[in-house]
Amino acid sequence: MSSLNGVFNIAKSALMASQKALNVTSHNISNANTDGYTRQRAVLSTNDPATFGGLQFGTGVSVTAIARVYDSFQTVQLRSAVSLFSGYETAGRHLHALESILNDFDGSGLSSRLDDLFNAFQELAANPSSYGERSSLIARATVLADTMNSIDGAIRENVAGIRGSIEAKVSEINGIASEIAGLNQRISAIELSGMDANDLRDRRDILLEDLSGFVDVSVAENEHGQVDVFLGGSFIVAGVKSAEMTAGTDPDSTDSFKLYLNGASIESRISGGGIKGDMDGYASFKDVHSRLNLLAASLVKEVNLQHSSGWGLDGSTGVDFFNPLSVSARSAGTNQGGAVISGGAVTDLSQLTLDDYEIRFSGPGAYTVFNAAQNSIVATGAYTSGSTISFDGLSVTITDGLQPPAAGDKFMVSATENAAGEFSVAVADPDAIAASSTSAGVPGDNTNAAALAALRDKASMEGATFGNFYTRMVTDLGTSAGNAKARAEAQKVYVSELRAARESLSGVSIEEEAINLVRLQRAYEAAAKVMSTVDRMLETLLNIR
Repeated sequence: MSSLNGVFNIAKSALMASQKALNVTSHNISNANTDGYTRQRAVLSTNDPATFGGLQFGTGVSVTAIARVYDSFQTVQLRSAVSLFSGYETAGRHLHALESILNDFDGSGLSSRLDDLFNAFQELAANPSSYGERSSLIARATVLADTMNSIDGAIRENVAGIRGSIEAKVSEINGIASEIAGLNQRISAIELSGMDANDLRDRRDILLEDLSGFVDVSVAENEHGQVDVFLGGSFIVAGVKSAEMTAGTDPDSTDSFKLYLNGASIESRISGGGIKGDMDGYASFKDVHSRLNLLAASLVKEVNLQHSSGWGLDGSTGVDFFNPLSVSARSAGTNQGGAVISGGAVTDLSQLTLDDYEIRFSGPGAYTVFNAAQNSIVATGAYTSGSTISFDGLSVTITDGLQPPAAGDKFMVSATENAAGEFSVAVADPDAIAASSTSAGVPGDNTNAAALAALRDKASMEGATFGNFYTRMVTDLGTSAGNAKARAEAQKVYVSELRAARESLSGVSIEEEAINLVRLQRAYEAAAKVMSTVDRMLETLLNIR
């Protein structure tokens, strides 16, 4: 190999290596603005030397690999940070939307409408026989009802929108998981043949980051270059196979949802990503909706109890001011028996707790009524199909269908579930408003009107007045929204720092690549010069006679 042919081959290897390195540099430059692209470099290694005459002579250079300039730890950090940021940002967006719905900062929200109602009761107490004050009371109560109904409708619309958003994200997650599994197969096939699948690995990393934006995942790479992806402790990608995630309604409640993967419920194990933000937003909407329903139901209960005890100008008594509460009753989706529950009724408003209940069956002939809020037993009894079950001012009827109830079956009962949406004024005639506490006191007695006005200051709800209860609700929401915004902003800065760190290592610098071009050009020219020199030397030898 110390011959001129050996030198010629060394120069040839240098030309080929320089050409391949130029190809890599050109590829870097062309992808300088490609999102997710990882800078590549040609790995040069000396060829094995040859022994001749007791000496070792070099045999040139080879490109042994085209490597990605890549830090796997940075990538893991970035995926985790993106997941948290997406969750905070999504949750914050939902909380901001909820704040806008309540709209209690410009004097047009529910708080001011509550004040208007009790101010109208106070004005009626000052002039109980006035038609004007009576008409004004009905008008203000109607505005309160319209505001309550509007908030209820907006919350329900947003809740439906969040459910739709989760379902859309689940569909995208499944598509990404399927594509990652396909890339796993292609990457392992290429790399097992001894080549580098750098661009495919870049594409897979982009998909993994996209997936992290939807849900927090953990990733492990195996010896074949394939990645296994875990979501909520379950595989969503295992080598060349992917699992399908599904979203569905909780069988025990139409108001909540479940996320399933490989047959397991995983929503409680998701801690990041847009789906986590959607779930947090969903929970916030449901919490505010529940409290709004409780507020509406409490208003109906307290005002109707007081109003129905008084007398109107027309001599009427026992009249409800607001339309009575309806009772919702439904079977759990997991029930095994054939019994069905019909709509219940409020039988004694004064006994109403406004808590939700479950009627649980231990067998076809026995039931227990649980107060779900207090987790306490309020009634037990023997079941007979079609008989009325009464407890805490409520009554419902359960009837056998094709079969009686089975052990473990349960039925949910609530007097507040639809209270905000159904909140409305029952009194249409101003003369029917009961300002007097006795029939003899009509028309000048204002005792009942004053008692109605005094409900403003009664601690009717969890030790708070109606106004304070609502103020707490708005304040809690504002605090949550502010915290979500602060977390999102801090996490956004952290994500930007991680991206900058990744870019400084793996990103393409046009200036650096331009320097490489010049360096490789000079190396190519030098190798060509060696070949030219060897060629002339060979020509000289051939011309010797």
